[in-house]
Amino acid sequence: MTTTVHDPVCHMDIDPATAAGTSEYNGKTYYFCSLGCKKSFDKDPEKYLNNDEHSHNHSSSMG
Repeated sequence: MTTTVHDPVCHMDIDPATAAGTSEYNGKTYYFCSLGCKKSFDKDPEKYLNNDEHSHNHSSSMG
């Protein structure tokens, strides 16, 4: 079974072995289905990563 990765731009699941491109950002490798998605990510990575981080950001009222 092939392990897939998530394209942060278009949200497609792709095989990293056949990805059209990759980018390194903050020590992590991101994979893309097309060079267009890679270019969009390279231009403004935070635009695509902030959406994922906010959806996984759990705040706590402990203090």
